[in-house]
Amino acid sequence: MSGGIYGGDEVSGVVFDAGSHSLRVGFAGEEYPKGDIPSFVAVQETEADEDVDMDGGPESNNVKKKRNVFIGTTKIVVPRKNTTIHVEDWEMFENLLDHSYSEILHSEAQYHPALFTESAWNEKSKRERLTEIMFEKYNIPAFFLCKNAVLTAFANGRTSGLVVDSGATQTSAIPVYDGYAVTHAVVRSSIGGDIICEQLQLMLNEQNIDLVPVYKIGGKEEVNENEPPRWSIRKNLPEVTDSYDKYMRKQILEDMAISILQLCDTPLDAEYAEKLPSAPYSFPNGFTKEFLAERIKIPESLFDLKYLRNVPAVQSTLLNVTQIATTAAGMCDIDIRPTLYSGLMVTGGNSLILGFTERLNHDLAHKCPPTIKLRVSAAPTPMERRFGAWIGGSILGSLGSFQQMWIAKSEFEETGRTIVEHRCP
Repeated sequence: MSGGIYGGDEVSGVVFDAGSHSLRVGFAGEEYPKGDIPSFVAVQETEADEDVDMDGGPESNNVKKKRNVFIGTTKIVVPRKNTTIHVEDWEMFENLLDHSYSEILHSEAQYHPALFTESAWNEKSKRERLTEIMFEKYNIPAFFLCKNAVLTAFANGRTSGLVVDSGATQTSAIPVYDGYAVTHAVVRSSIGGDIICEQLQLMLNEQNIDLVPVYKIGGKEEVNENEPPRWSIRKNLPEVTDSYDKYMRKQILEDMAISILQLCDTPLDAEYAEKLPSAPYSFPNGFTKEFLAERIKIPESLFDLKYLRNVPAVQSTLLNVTQIATTAAGMCDIDIRPTLYSGLMVTGGNSLILGFTERLNHDLAHKCPPTIKLRVSAAPTPMERRFGAWIGGSILGSLGSFQQMWIAKSEFEETGRTIVEHRCP
């Protein structure tokens, strides 16, 4: 395919990085994505003659008459009656794409090739479905799918290494060698940000701290630290669904995790943890509290599962972060293991927890053979860690040498959706 058609200065490709927590989208060749929106959609079911509160945005043209869809952080957080939060729904995913083109990119899909990131374990049926949707519904001129671990490596200036990605729903280790993911050696475990949030909620329950979401608060007064909060409930508050309330509470827990949690460089010593300085956190209702050893013990569960509480059903099947990395490397050919360990890259939201990279480096140093030269690195800024795969896609999509890799619309029309299996390894 000619680079002059899709790789010129006139028209740039669009890069989509859809994760379990958020969707990043922007133009290839740019430093950061133009949009970073939740991978959640708020859906309001209404009666045909019922007035709809549209403060958060216009009704979608692509939904049923009695269904209103709200996308993006500022729109989802507005409380509305009968509003449910949807995740992992193809129809809702298309609404996210509609929003991305119209509200973030401000351009029509038919003018831009689309590069999507994907997990190393993505299913054949889902890859084909996405390919079909993009060509048939959005009428894009060209398409490509690339493994997010490979793109993270590109963003770090490497074509080989071990990518440890600790996100919301799970932590994974994906070996990358010569620009390809070693898919038979991918290891993942469902320990990630969601479990950390559950542990934080358990701690708050034990300390009798009521987690009041922002949407309930009408006003608040300033109080001293540890004093009971003085706040008033919002007037005319609509009756919200459990999924909406849960989503809004989780926003606070995620902010707490980034704000106060810290990992020790070495396995946790209880006496040492008690001596570490406390960290304050101010809740939306005005209550402020200093957190002590618990802010160290909770993230410790990422590296030592004995610190996990109230998850007995799955605990026996989980691997900690270090085990995930060593198991993945161990499943690769012995000749490439030194390359993987010398280029281990950390990415994902949990890598923003203070001390995460240093702790992984310490634990791996005690697990690796002495002949291995270990180098654990992470992008220097939080933005680069969160957007690693997108940044790699932006780099790849703007390379002149990549333009011949696109699947053209004419090729899709000739071969069908199965072409993605042959063209996108």
